[in-house]
Amino acid sequence: MSQEAIEVTKEQLNAFNEKNWDKWLSLSAEDCYYDEVATHSKLTGRDNVLVAMKGWANAFPNVEGTCEHISADGNKTTIQITWKGKHTGPLHTPDGEIAPTGKDIEIRACQVAEIEDGKIKTIQNYFDMMTMMTQLGLAN
Repeated sequence: MSQEAIEVTKEQLNAFNEKNWDKWLSLSAEDCYYDEVATHSKLTGRDNVLVAMKGWANAFPNVEGTCEHISADGNKTTIQITWKGKHTGPLHTPDGEIAPTGKDIEIRACQVAEIEDGKIKTIQNYFDMMTMMTQLGLAN
């Protein structure tokens, strides 16, 4: 299962990069669970998770994730990603909307995913929020 899990994880990252939401959905279990640790956001259901993905893509329309490393243990993958993009759209947060800053970001992240029946079942997403906020000029 390890190689299949790696391929599904990479395909979902590529679908996000391409903003190919139909493909992204096809790689996600209907009842998938998403835990975005840095924002304390926990979402259940692929349609709800897709709203979050589109929110990031709206805030950073040219954002692209590069897979730096990926490994698998059975049906679980760990992928290290470098995200690069420009903040040109509104960024929705629990504390309100952050207006576009026009600034570039380059942040590192790690996602741990569980794959079931060829689809992403769970994702824990860890990324460096402080670096992102500093690069956007919103923190020191």
